Amino acid sequence: MTTSLSDLQKKFQNRLLHGDDAVDPLLGNGGPFMKVYDHAYRARLIEVMSQDFEGLHTLLGDAQFADVVTAYVNAHPPRQRSIRWLGKDLAAWLAKTPAWAEQPMIADMAAFEWMLGLSFDAPDETPLQASAMAKVPPEAWPMLTFTFHPSLNTALLSHDVAPFQRAAVSEDEEPDSAPAPFAEPITWAAWRDPNTMIVTHRALDIDEAAMLHAAAKGETFDAMCEVVADLSDTDDAAVRAASILRAWLDCGWVVGLDGEGISW
Repeated sequence: MTTSLSDLQKKFQNRLLHGDDAVDPLLGNGGPFMKVYDHAYRARLIEVMSQDFEGLHTLLGDAQFADVVTAYVNAHPPRQRSIRWLGKDLAAWLAKTPAWAEQPMIADMAAFEWMLGLSFDAPDETPLQASAMAKVPPEAWPMLTFTFHPSLNTALLSHDVAPFQRAAVSEDEEPDSAPAPFAEPITWAAWRDPNTMIVTHRALDIDEAAMLHAAAKGETFDAMCEVVADLSDTDDAAVRAASILRAWLDCGWVVGLDGEGISW
């Protein structure tokens, strides 16, 4: 019986992805060199993940990192043409997998580094200048909504993984200690600076994080002020919300706004 090329390719793929040996009898002498491909495929995936998660690699060490990637790929085999998206579910997988769920700093590191990667290669858009806000009439402010730069991403972290990741990657040195836990989880933001094109990041105050979450959902500026009022100690939530918005504009986070009679 003749096997079509497409069927042979599918069987070969199933061998690499799932260990299915149905392709072996179709190869010369039973495919004695298939293990070379098995090893090369897994080694390449580990290499790619190591580049995307350098801090996690340092945190776990070579052997444990290889074990994590192998187990993760078995649970989440590549389903997109680009290998760029191989690690998109890693943080969530680590957070719920029994072997790693008891060490939340591991999932935090993966989430932090994935956030940085998304900011690095996000498409570009022109940020809205702060001067544009001066053109907004006072009566339009309550109903303003905002559109954000594609490079702006957030992650809720329970450990301070940034110094460890910076030492392991940017400074190319061995970190002094493991990431320390926060008293409470903190929202971090990462974005690509519009002037230097360098990805940067910072922790957000509780009211700013909640305001950003509301803005990203399309809530109006009036609703954002209410969020700030509920979480901030300030007597004037509108002033606090306006100062937060100004910081977003200065960082290049905002690319558009919309409201009655205006649109950028």
